[in-house]
Amino acid sequence: MAAALARAQGLDAESAGLDPPAGRHAAPNAVRALRAARGLDLEDHTPRSVDDVPRSAFDRIVAVTPAVARRLRAEHDVPADRLVTWALPDPYGGSRADYRWCLEQIAMALDDLREE
Repeated sequence: MAAALARAQGLDAESAGLDPPAGRHAAPNAVRALRAARGLDLEDHTPRSVDDVPRSAFDRIVAVTPAVARRLRAEHDVPADRLVTWALPDPYGGSRADYRWCLEQIAMALDDLREE
């Protein structure tokens, strides 16, 4: 959701995870929440690994939780000065309302990021 929302705001963004599930797509409630709230489509999103994204192509790398930030630094040599750490709970498995709340938190965090 974060990458889709960032791209909709004109930012160059990619989505990647530390342990993406193979052969899966975005969670159905993520697809529904993003479409309902912002008119954006995640239907074709396929999770991929952070190893498959050229991290050097980006000015900043966002970790959605402090635990993810620690792993990015330790396991993927992401420099601390390029790492932005958010503290967002993962809504995976939650209701559409959980995803909608998370989406609004992402939107606010993106606003803060753009102001930096």
